[in-house]
Amino acid sequence: MTVTLRSTTSFDRRAALLRAAGEYLAAAALVVATTLALWPLRERLTIANESLLYMLVTLIVAVRFRTGPSVLAAVLSFFAFNYFLVRPYYTLAVEDSRELLDLLVFLTAAVIAGRLTDYARRQAEAAGLNARQQDILYRLTSALNPLTDVAAIRAELRRVAVEEMGAVEVELLPAPAASPAESHPSGDVVFVLLQAGEAIYGTLRAVFARAPSASEHRLLVACAGQAALALQRVDLTAQAERSRVLGEADRLKTALLRAVSHDLRTPITIIKTSAANLGDADLAARLSAEEKGEMVQAIEASADALDRLVGNLLDMSRLQAGAVVLNEDWNSLEEIAGDVAAGVYRREGVERIRLDFPDDLPLVRCDFGLLRQALGNLVDNALRHEPDGQRVVIRGRAEAGSIRLEVVNHGPTIPAEERERIMEPFYQSRDGRSVMGGVGLGLAIAHGIVAVHDGALTVADTPGGGATFVIRLPQTEGAP
Repeated sequence: MTVTLRSTTSFDRRAALLRAAGEYLAAAALVVATTLALWPLRERLTIANESLLYMLVTLIVAVRFRTGPSVLAAVLSFFAFNYFLVRPYYTLAVEDSRELLDLLVFLTAAVIAGRLTDYARRQAEAAGLNARQQDILYRLTSALNPLTDVAAIRAELRRVAVEEMGAVEVELLPAPAASPAESHPSGDVVFVLLQAGEAIYGTLRAVFARAPSASEHRLLVACAGQAALALQRVDLTAQAERSRVLGEADRLKTALLRAVSHDLRTPITIIKTSAANLGDADLAARLSAEEKGEMVQAIEASADALDRLVGNLLDMSRLQAGAVVLNEDWNSLEEIAGDVAAGVYRREGVERIRLDFPDDLPLVRCDFGLLRQALGNLVDNALRHEPDGQRVVIRGRAEAGSIRLEVVNHGPTIPAEERERIMEPFYQSRDGRSVMGGVGLGLAIAHGIVAVHDGALTVADTPGGGATFVIRLPQTEGAP
């Protein structure tokens, strides 16, 4: 929908009249100049020579101006030709009737030639204008394609309207303006809806010094349409992103509810049952000291499991919200791995970790606590699947531009199609391996911690069977 308010001033009308008068005067002046040039040569030139020269003048006027001045040039040429150059001179009478026929044919041909030339000129101008408008529209479309910001799209439309189409003022109104109240004092005002399908993204208000032609108006509407399509693309992209986020949130909510229904309920049930048994005086009297100790240990283990699960949920929420703050310093990966191995030994009472680090491994700038947590999650996952009698290997190596930290497990191999998905929160393996694991947050948290360190966590096959988790951290210059 477009609305145009016309307010052409008297100054514009006077300018148009003066321009038209100048064209007619120029046409008459060319005829007079041609006559003065031919007058001394009238005894030497033939009628055919003189008529061709006048015809040339008519064509020049038609090419330079419009049909009106070319017709005037043809008529004036007819009378000047007859009066000054055809015997008897200085009269419109003609001695030879054949010369009168020549003059009439000349007049007709001159008028037709002038009109045809003017038509060809207008067609050429229209073709050039169309090509220029197509170029403007193409460049606008090319400029809008990569834009993803609403303000940038509106600014590009405003620039094209001002720089390419000559608008003296451009304003983008936030709401449709179906019936504008008043015109701008400096020229014509055009209102164009920014509409794509059923969606309306505002109104373009453009002020021109003169009334835009039909083709210019169509170009403005097309440019507004392209901008509306770009705004619709941004809107649809935002809607798709919101839908993706909502879908991800719904998936995590479902997985969390599944985790709460089992992994939270199980330790709570153990704690509640054990506490109830210990609190029952009659039952407690029949229990041996060893049985009471086992119940206390069960309560303590279940409380630890709840603490780890709640901690993992909180850590996952912080990583997804981008709320992790790194306390970076120069740290030894061997020291971090040793701390993890010592924790496993204290918990299980046997050595299940073997360290393999070169003496010259460079220090890494990282958050000691977070990286220890990530490595600990990987080790816990590897220990759950490590065969009896074998040890999980933590290996460190230096590579070009990075430090490689490996957690090598010798248990079952992870299928290739699962290697990416096991890093997702709450992912459960199809073959039942995750039953030993819990809700599936440990690897996701490790992946997130490595990512905030600008590193990468991948999975590879262990030679001979098993899975090797590989952490690559950037090697920073200036390490002590």
